[in-house]
Amino acid sequence: MPDIERLTLIATTPWLAELLATLCDLDFSRIEQGPVEPVRLASGETLEMFAGDASGGAYLFAGSGGEERPVVYAGSEGEGGLVAIGLADALSVAIELPSLHDALTVPYGTDGGAALRAWLDQADREIREECPDLDAQRARLRDALHLPPPDGLLERLHAAAANHAYLPVSEHGTYEPMLRTD
Repeated sequence: MPDIERLTLIATTPWLAELLATLCDLDFSRIEQGPVEPVRLASGETLEMFAGDASGGAYLFAGSGGEERPVVYAGSEGEGGLVAIGLADALSVAIELPSLHDALTVPYGTDGGAALRAWLDQADREIREECPDLDAQRARLRDALHLPPPDGLLERLHAAAANHAYLPVSEHGTYEPMLRTD
């Protein structure tokens, strides 16, 4: 499904937009406020906000037009970077993981991601205390948005976040990478 069709589906399906906002902290109504400060890429590529999160962070498409546009996150605390190539992968990150920040706090590491997965499993257990049907809700979102299986999602997220060419830049300088490598 093309990105524009997914965005239209979200915009015209209230339960879908609400569940993405409440369960995944991916709020498509936040574009009216825009990012907390004007941001751009060092390359000069344009950034177009399409969603935000409760902390004031912005999800932005990089470049103009076409499908599979890079998705950049610009956090309200001066952290950011590439999240995914294409809306489908960015949605998968938001849906399948406890949070973008949790997924990038622990390095993927030389253990094949075992420590990171343990960290994320703990975060999911905490979410399940408030949302016992988490897995069913994630499946509902995945099906409604026609998303592919999340195989390799963590690896793709960490590879994307390591690409510093997509660090947002503001009048205060270049944002800090979200990916922790230590």
